[in-house]
Amino acid sequence: MDARLDQATRQKVDDLSQHFHRPRAAVLCHIMQWGLSRERAEPLDPGASHGPVHHLYCYVTSDLHQRVQQAVTAAGVKAAPWLRHMVRQIAVTDFPASWQEATPHKHSHDSRIYTERFMLRLDDLTREKLKDLSTHFDTSAAEIIRHLLAQAKPEDFPTSWHIRAAERRVPRVP
Repeated sequence: MDARLDQATRQKVDDLSQHFHRPRAAVLCHIMQWGLSRERAEPLDPGASHGPVHHLYCYVTSDLHQRVQQAVTAAGVKAAPWLRHMVRQIAVTDFPASWQEATPHKHSHDSRIYTERFMLRLDDLTREKLKDLSTHFDTSAAEIIRHLLAQAKPEDFPTSWHIRAAERRVPRVP
């Protein structure tokens, strides 16, 4: 979807994205869902954008896209003016409580919360599983991994790892 936003609405999306530490696409999808759920008390302002249009491309689910298309058709406007109107109307308090609670005051890489950076090489199956968990819980892959490590116990690991560890601990006689 091409969200054609003027400078003011694009800046608001950027600000919300930074505030919630979420991608612009996630913010736009929430704004669309919020806009679809609203009862229209005030008339929709289909006016032109205020200044040059900035293209912001994002992927949305086909269901959400279809629902937005139905709403804009019913409102008698095109998708871009409808979305600009929704961006202008939404407030920080209109975002889910989970977004409010999960908003850290600092990024982990900006603070001393996490002292070690760790890079992983993942096979396709593991990468997809991590992506699925991250999407399901709407949290970062790093947070998923930190949680799993915090919960892990030695008995959770393969027997072969225990055997190798025991072999390394046994002193070898020359």
